[in-house]
Amino acid sequence: MTEGAFHATSQLYGGKLVANTRTPLPAVAAVVPGNFDESAGRTGGRGEVVGLPAPARLETLLTNCLGTTTPDPNQIDLTKAERIVCVGRAIGSADKIAVAADLASLLGAEIAGSRPVIDSGWLPKVRQVGKSGQKVKPKLYIAAGVSGAPEHLEGMKGADCIIAVNSDAKAPIFEVAHFGATCDLFELLPALSERLRKG
Repeated sequence: MTEGAFHATSQLYGGKLVANTRTPLPAVAAVVPGNFDESAGRTGGRGEVVGLPAPARLETLLTNCLGTTTPDPNQIDLTKAERIVCVGRAIGSADKIAVAADLASLLGAEIAGSRPVIDSGWLPKVRQVGKSGQKVKPKLYIAAGVSGAPEHLEGMKGADCIIAVNSDAKAPIFEVAHFGATCDLFELLPALSERLRKG
């Protein structure tokens, strides 16, 4: 902030463009969770909540606020997870997520989903990885049936180790994966779970 203005650099179109903006103060800025690396000294915190009266001119608007909701402070925070198993559209349905959830449990990982999974209601919004969800940087990220749309890659490509499982060898997820398997996830994931159970 300089000269009574807030300066920001933002990515557009999946990081293909960068916009530099200057907004006169007072200003409100929103930051996607996981954008800043805590190891670099940028740690998050809880800001002070201050109630402000609405400007009088808002009373003339044709829209009305019917209510507000406050996020549950105890809900899962994917940005702090060290291991994540993320499922994509290829999982097929909500009841089939169990095969990935089983593997996640054995790995001590969190289960997550790409936007199509969240939009279908198969997992709650808080478990979405991607530009419109959470930006994560776990030590291990297993992408099962995730094609790898630019918006999704923007949210997870910073992971230390990315393992992709997709039957389509041309899926974009393989461009960022450290290891990949072009096979049926319903064959590989149960096999991995069984191997982990046997130690």
